[in-house]
Amino acid sequence: MKQLSSLIILINTLSKAEKRNFRMTANLQTGDKKYLWLCDLIEAGHPVEEIHERFCAKYPCGSFEMAVKHLYRSLMDCLVNLRRKRDVQTKMFATLSEADILFERALYDEAFEALDRVKKVSTMYELDALTLMARRNELKYLNILDFRSINERQLIGKQMKIVEIIKSIRSSYFHSQLYDILKLRLFHEGYVHSEKQKKDLDDLVLSELNIIANYSKKSFETQKLHLLFQSAYYLDSGNYKMAVRFYRTLIELFEANRHLILNPPVYYLQAITGILNSLKTAGLYEEMPFFINKLKEIAQGEYAVDFILNVHAYIFLYQFAGLFNTGNFTGAATLISEQEETLFKNLLFLQLDMQLDLLLTLVRLHISTGNYAEARKNMKKITASGKMFYTLPAYHYARLLNLILQTELKNYDFSENEIKSIKRSINYEKQMYMTEKLLFKFIQRHHLLDRQKIREQLLKQIRSERPKIMKNKYERQLLCFFDFISWMEKNILYYQ
Repeated sequence: MKQLSSLIILINTLSKAEKRNFRMTANLQTGDKKYLWLCDLIEAGHPVEEIHERFCAKYPCGSFEMAVKHLYRSLMDCLVNLRRKRDVQTKMFATLSEADILFERALYDEAFEALDRVKKVSTMYELDALTLMARRNELKYLNILDFRSINERQLIGKQMKIVEIIKSIRSSYFHSQLYDILKLRLFHEGYVHSEKQKKDLDDLVLSELNIIANYSKKSFETQKLHLLFQSAYYLDSGNYKMAVRFYRTLIELFEANRHLILNPPVYYLQAITGILNSLKTAGLYEEMPFFINKLKEIAQGEYAVDFILNVHAYIFLYQFAGLFNTGNFTGAATLISEQEETLFKNLLFLQLDMQLDLLLTLVRLHISTGNYAEARKNMKKITASGKMFYTLPAYHYARLLNLILQTELKNYDFSENEIKSIKRSINYEKQMYMTEKLLFKFIQRHHLLDRQKIREQLLKQIRSERPKIMKNKYERQLLCFFDFISWMEKNILYYQ
């Protein structure tokens, strides 16, 4: 039953405050409350089939489908009422409805007062769409009343304010449009790793700069979208110094306009994770704790469970990167064990890219510590997922990591076929990292490492290529995930 699945997800993402409010509201109602028993079954974590069986056993004359629908509707009503109390935008929409009701009942002064409240609050919070609705409703009311209370100059003034709001909305939309395209490219294609790919983004950059040049008003929304776009662009193209600069400016903008931060603060979160990504790729791990603490502050907020869980996942990933990439494998293993119950057992509630990132942390650590059995067990969770992870950019990294794992297990037939498959899946000459080309050559000759001459040749090539690779900003993105160069050297130097 589709609605039951949606209901289970809805209940599992409720915060403590939301659950408490729902129970209090339900207790005020009279009559048989079968839906509360259903809620208890879902909160207890019973499987779908068992939930149905237990409910029917307790209420043989009751309708399971009706209980599901009633519980779903009751929860949504409760959540909407909660949002109306704490969300400015929802509250103002209710005030607009209030103004309509008052005007329909000829309470004209009260209706205009309600619209004035909406205009004042929505202007303060830069909610242009709401401001536009309030001002258009005002003109509609005045029109119905034959504009008896204003003159022509005042009318034109009100009309021009609407024109300015429309210009602001249009500018914000174009900014948002370009930022969405940039994010989509990043999500589907991964970080830029060639100059050609960087040039492909120039059309977006020029369009974004053109919007800035043609609109002089510096609202919070336009500044936020501009800084989000520029910082994401520089991070994507490997200019980490500029990315950090723009992300820091973005955080300062949020800090100066805390009343405008969304609930949940998704853009604020993007700014902090953007800085952490830049610092991680640049290897500036000592600078990361300050921004990780910013994430911990967000995690203390009263937000939906799934949002908080994603924030905790980010905290873990950046803490892990700081430990793993500096060779502190013991600390990384301790961190994983600490998160076993709270994070890794709740993987299914996370976004797919986050699930993949978390599984890859386990594989990386187990390969680095020589625990290949555990590495293979977690790699199987990735490869057995079918096409679930296949379209994610990080899946390419997973394939490279699996190559290393299978090579350590001396499964050379798999490695040879997988290398051919990877080469077929991308434009080998134009999109392949130098590190990947070196890695493929090394793996294809791994079975010959018992020959000293082969080891010497490979070591010489690796050490001659290393300086060029380390200077390349695009190669650093790959090495930040896993130090493939050090793994190859270790295999040669400690070959037995």
